[in-house]
This record gives sequence, C-alpha cells and structure tokens, in this order.
Amino acid sequence: MNKQKFQKSLQSLSSWRERAFIVSLAERALPNAKLYLGSLNEEIPSELDAIVEAIWQHLIIDPDEAEIINLLDEVIAHLPETIESDSYGVIPTMDCLTLLEQALLSGVNEEKRRAFDASQSSVNTIIQFIEFSEGEGLSENELIKLFDSHPLVAREFSFQSEVNDLLRSATHPGEALIIELRELAQDEGISNIGISLT
Repeated sequence: MNKQKFQKSLQSLSSWRERAFIVSLAERALPNAKLYLGSLNEEIPSELDAIVEAIWQHLIIDPDEAEIINLLDEVIAHLPETIESDSYGVIPTMDCLTLLEQALLSGVNEEKRRAFDASQSSVNTIIQFIEFSEGEGLSENELIKLFDSHPLVAREFSFQSEVNDLLRSATHPGEALIIELRELAQDEGISNIGISLT
C-alpha cells in the first residue's frame, strides 16, 4: 500500500480499531518517555506501564468514563515542563504522553477521528530526532532527502502499515490480537527513534 492509500485507510479507522492503533504507537514510543522521566523519578516508568496496560484492557472491557478521566489526569501529571528543560529527551517524551492522551480521549469521544493525526505525530517524532542527531549543517533539501531515505522512517511506515493491516483483518479486540499488537509495538524493546532501555 502506498503512503497516500495508507493515509486514507487510517482516516477511516474508528472505534476500538482506532484506539488500538493509537495505543500501539504509544507503546512503541514508551521507551523514550521511560528513559527521560525515569531519570527524574525512578517510579514513573512502572506508572507508565500501568497506564498503557489499562488502555489495552479497555479494548476488551469497556471502562466507565470516570476511570478514563482518572487515567487522563495521571498522563497529564507526568507531562514534563518543556520550558524548564533544555534536554532533547523532553520532546519525544511529550509526544509519547500525547499519544497516550489521544488513545484515552478516543474512548470518550469516538466521533472525532484521531488515528491519522497520531500517525503523523509519531512520524514527526522520528523526523525531529533525525534532524537533531544528524541534520546539523544540512540544507532543507538535504534534510528532506535524509528523511526520505532514513531507515527509522522506513521502519515506522512498515510498523504502522502492519498494525493497520492487523486491525482491519480482526473481527474483535480479543486477547490474542492484543498480544500480537503489543509484541509488534514493543519491537524487542526498541522505540520508534531507536532507543532501547537495555
């Protein structure tokens, strides 16, 4: 599937499929947030794991709105103060937590489509990382060529396409599907920008 068809396909994802797509992106970005926030408070990584676990379980057992709001409050409480930090790590951390927020909001308001924006957000995280780590001194055209040919970008597109295909072929959000999606998203502990906590 080419990128244009893929983008149209994402825009038609809805209900539990949309939530599963967004939380898959968040799980894949999780090592970024755990690395940064864990350096500030060693208890936070396990708290993030608990939030992600709860969102996955919401695909099987519908939560009440109060539970979703409590989880949203937890996510917001972990958002770092970007103004007060000059560390690059705050950027992918914010992106990951925003994905968690969107996954939760999609359970409250299914009318608004969020999958496409979440997809773009994850790609932008990677593009910003490439520019930060490899883009110094490059012209705009050189940066575009770098993004287009970069293995992290290709890996992200492949991942998102595979998640989309899995969701479209599934009839319901059962335990087996969630295990398969999580294993794919965790990618042996490597995040969307190539970070591993091990």
